[in-house]
Amino acid sequence: MKLHSALHNLPFLIRSPLTWVVLVYGGLGLLLWGVPLFNLLHAESSAVVAGVAFFAAGLSSIALFGRGASFRAVLARQEAALLVPWLMLTLTLLWVPNCGYGQGLLFFLLFAPVSVVLAVALAYALSGTQRRFKKTLFVLIGLAVVLLAPLYDLGFHPQFYVYNHVFGGVLGPIYDEELVIRPGLLIFRGLTLLWALLAYQVGRRLRQPALGSTRRFAGIVAVVLSIGVCYLFAVPLGFNAAGWHIQRALGGLHQTPHFDIYYDPASLDAGAVQRVAEDHEFRYAQLAERLEVDVPGRIRSYLYPDAETKARLTGARTTNVAPVWLRQPQVHVLLPAYESVFAHELAHVFSREFGLPVLNASLSVGLVEGLAVAVEPPDGLPMPHEQVAAAAMQRLAAGIEQTPSLADDLSGRLSPLGFWTGRGAVSYTTMGSFVRYLLDAYGPGPLKQVYAWGNFEEVYGKPAEVLGQEWQQVVLAQPVVDRATGDFVSARFSIPSLFEKRCPHYVPSYRRLFRKGVYALAVEDTAQALRHFEAALRRQPAYAPAQAAWAQLRLAEGAAADVLARLDTVSADRLTPALAVRLGDAHAVLGRLEEARAYYEVVLERLPGFAWEAIALVVMRKSLAGEQKILHILTSGGPPEERARRLAAQAPLSPVAGVLAAFFWAEAGQFEQAAERLRTTPVRVDETVSAYRQTVLRWQRLLWLARWSYQAGHPDAAAAYARQAARAFRQAGAFNAAALLHDFDAKMAWLQGAAYSF
Repeated sequence: MKLHSALHNLPFLIRSPLTWVVLVYGGLGLLLWGVPLFNLLHAESSAVVAGVAFFAAGLSSIALFGRGASFRAVLARQEAALLVPWLMLTLTLLWVPNCGYGQGLLFFLLFAPVSVVLAVALAYALSGTQRRFKKTLFVLIGLAVVLLAPLYDLGFHPQFYVYNHVFGGVLGPIYDEELVIRPGLLIFRGLTLLWALLAYQVGRRLRQPALGSTRRFAGIVAVVLSIGVCYLFAVPLGFNAAGWHIQRALGGLHQTPHFDIYYDPASLDAGAVQRVAEDHEFRYAQLAERLEVDVPGRIRSYLYPDAETKARLTGARTTNVAPVWLRQPQVHVLLPAYESVFAHELAHVFSREFGLPVLNASLSVGLVEGLAVAVEPPDGLPMPHEQVAAAAMQRLAAGIEQTPSLADDLSGRLSPLGFWTGRGAVSYTTMGSFVRYLLDAYGPGPLKQVYAWGNFEEVYGKPAEVLGQEWQQVVLAQPVVDRATGDFVSARFSIPSLFEKRCPHYVPSYRRLFRKGVYALAVEDTAQALRHFEAALRRQPAYAPAQAAWAQLRLAEGAAADVLARLDTVSADRLTPALAVRLGDAHAVLGRLEEARAYYEVVLERLPGFAWEAIALVVMRKSLAGEQKILHILTSGGPPEERARRLAAQAPLSPVAGVLAAFFWAEAGQFEQAAERLRTTPVRVDETVSAYRQTVLRWQRLLWLARWSYQAGHPDAAAAYARQAARAFRQAGAFNAAALLHDFDAKMAWLQGAAYSF
């Protein structure tokens, strides 16, 4: 009898709007199961569920209200239906690791249920009207919010997040490891509920126009005013970022002929600001010549002192960005990463001039980032051609492929999906190498023509596949590169993409504590830093960065014995260079010469051949391993100028102490003293240091002299030292280091020939 009754009611159940909502959610869950990153409960999947739920709940609610259902009953059933996608995304815990499930659940509750409240309220208001095509109007309103609101947020504001009433939001760039959760998100979802309350009040008034009309009208006015106030203060509340707000928060402004540079005065002194300004103009001149184009108008350059400030003001923590679609050319750069990223971001500003209309970019993300990588100045590390060649040879040696397939990989990385879903380092480097080939072989003219639309055959007379084959031949014909390039590429290219990570967006508590310790050190709060490092090690005793940082602070307190007691049993395979240096320091301070030298040797063996400065510093430490007093000074805390004076006093007994004194003078910003001390101090180390490493030390001395002479205001002397060092590196086959010094020499020559001051 029960079965007969169920079969009799089956047509009604199938026709029930709520049944279709459940079926939609079930199908969505199955679809998300097959998509990496979206197959676990977190921000991305919650946004998708919220977006689908808005339309599913809204359209079905219009039908239910048409049948006379009450608002409360409909809302309760629609919210209950969200249990289906929640359960399906929770089930994936059985086969997909989700270390951030708790945070993901909070995102789900913040996104989906709130969007459903808005959808039901809007459906309630529309169904109270006499209009036809209520469902069509609902869909149009929803699509307008989905599409137009992000266009307004991103198209008119220097922000890298979107909050949305329909799908909740996108919290930051894809390359940020940790999502930025700002108070503005919570306030914005409260605003969504205000919109829902307004729609509900309108729906009640439409249904009962005569009942309590004055009171209800006053309620509607109050909600409208509240919504208006929220939008009026959208920037202070965090819904939107604004240039004026960022400029006010940073506080500093320095202008050059082409740039307005905004910075935090606490992070840059007057001399540093001057050097940054000079570098801005030099890189501008380089790119203008290389690409044969100028940027009309002024460029805004925002320099953020740390990742937390950048996250708070723009929504992007560590991703450096040049939003080319904004009307005003601008770059947003983390100051600690300035030297390695500024020229890359500035290249995006130049590419605006030959990008697509309005977007100022390219249809091919690969060309966008490839161009920026291709024109980056040398940094002393392996160049993109070398990295791509080394990776191809590694695949051949491992038997992964019989012949290199660089050209085959290229087409996939030209598309947005292929570029973003691949590993970032691989995509950027591969496309940078390809675009560099196009620039070198064909010049900037064709590249600027092909950039916007990616129409290779029309511009070059050859399809992208043929150009890829040409590029592959050039790359694989690279001369033998430094052995360290292979290790460098292995480490860099093995970093998984967001879609491959075991726990996307999840940063363990010990890493967050370590990061807090680093920030505390940056503001010279060593006591707080030590507490954070110790807390990190309680959570994860084997975390090497925290071990090394903790050891450095404990050595500064004179607790070398405690350092050894805690860390001397670390296995050799877990010894990072930084940790091995601290253990070597601890042994040296306690007078254990052989043990100290053994640890320093471990560091020298593990550092890549192009880490010239790090090698030189460890070489000097190894030479001084028997000088307890000098090692005490090296590892002690206190201001760098104080350690510089104490080391200078030891220079008559040990020339290496004089070189290290110069290093600490430079760290203190006393570049004139640093350069003078280094010029007058011979570089001599003991016989335990090999001849090659002694040569590296002499090369690094020239590098330091070039850098500090420039920072002391002597570009002519800096250029002379740079040329000496470049010749030495070139003769030794260190061509990337030589290229770095040639770039520095070019900058010094440009400064001396500049027709204006900054």
